[in-house]
Amino acid sequence: MANLSITTAWNETASFVQREARLLFPIAFLLIALPGGLLQMLMPATVPGQPPEFGAWLLIVPVGIIAGMIGSISISYLALRPGASVGEALEIGARRFIMLLAASLLIGIAATVLVVPLILVIGGGAAMNGTQPDVALIGFIGLFTIVVLAAALSFWVRLMLMTAVTAAENPGPIGIISRSWELTSGHFWKLLGFVLLAFVVFIVVSMVVGAIGGIAIVLIAGQLAPGSFATFLVTLVGALVNMVMTVYFTTLLARIYVQLSGSGREGVFA
Repeated sequence: MANLSITTAWNETASFVQREARLLFPIAFLLIALPGGLLQMLMPATVPGQPPEFGAWLLIVPVGIIAGMIGSISISYLALRPGASVGEALEIGARRFIMLLAASLLIGIAATVLVVPLILVIGGGAAMNGTQPDVALIGFIGLFTIVVLAAALSFWVRLMLMTAVTAAENPGPIGIISRSWELTSGHFWKLLGFVLLAFVVFIVVSMVVGAIGGIAIVLIAGQLAPGSFATFLVTLVGALVNMVMTVYFTTLLARIYVQLSGSGREGVFA
């Protein structure tokens, strides 16, 4: 089993991003952050408890997913192949995203097949109880939700290297899933700790930047309102935060892949 050092991977990531920021951030902004920001701006206001209305904004969803995969694969490729050009990385992303998309769809289908029947059984039990709340049923639903979320997180940790595998090896959809599962075997707890820490950092950074940026924007551009310039600036700030976090996280996963795949010292940054 290969050794894994998150510290080493982070040091390589920080060095690489600092050196190649001019290449990485435009990719992340145009293909990952910008589509997400546009979707947020164009999505209609929702009523609590109800899904948003259908509209042209839904067309951005598949475009955003595809663009995000191309961008993530491109960033991973640059982190795995020092000296590669942006054009080469984007070409790799454009050619290989379909395999990553297919792998993601297979995982989504499998999760649906496993979870939906259980949800239907629980929903049927709730309907049989009528309008009276059943404390035991409510507790079971809460426990079921926790178990599902814990299982989803566990599977995600084992599959977190799918993008790096796609960028480095270009296997088929099943191969992407199985290869990520193989690489992360024996490192679950260390990777889980890393994911939880990254999540906390992302939340804290987003809250701090959002609070400070929000106050500054309100003072400069006025109160937030749908379609206002102030709202546009808040969305832009959120997109920039997403851009930075995506570059670091994607690069870090690529460097973790290098260690776990036994790729030697290829692509190590001084």
